[in-house]
Amino acid sequence: MALLRMFVTMLVLSGLPIAGRAQDAAAHKAWMDDAADLQEELRDQLAAKSGEKAAAAATQIEKILAQTQAYWEAKRADDIVAIARESRALAAAIVTSAKAGQFDRAADAAAKMGTRCNACHDLHPEKR
Repeated sequence: MALLRMFVTMLVLSGLPIAGRAQDAAAHKAWMDDAADLQEELRDQLAAKSGEKAAAAATQIEKILAQTQAYWEAKRADDIVAIARESRALAAAIVTSAKAGQFDRAADAAAKMGTRCNACHDLHPEKR
């Protein structure tokens, strides 16, 4: 009982409501699920050489990565923030390349972005 009381006290002192913490984590998980779907869409559109649709998917991924970056900045997870920042830059490069019809360049940036995403997942920041 004392341990539970201490945990609740720590959450209250953190300034974020208890329900807010769970909601933030759930929102982050939803973003990651959306990002995974968008990465699949991006791969499909690059394979089909559909520049505008690939750029649209990459733009949405970049927006999710911006949310992710802000989420981890608030948690002071500098390593995860750096990965999100790098991934955002790659998403922007995909947009530019896809719109220019440079599909090999866009696919290369997409592969690198996927590698960065996997590197983040391997660190299991959600357990912090």
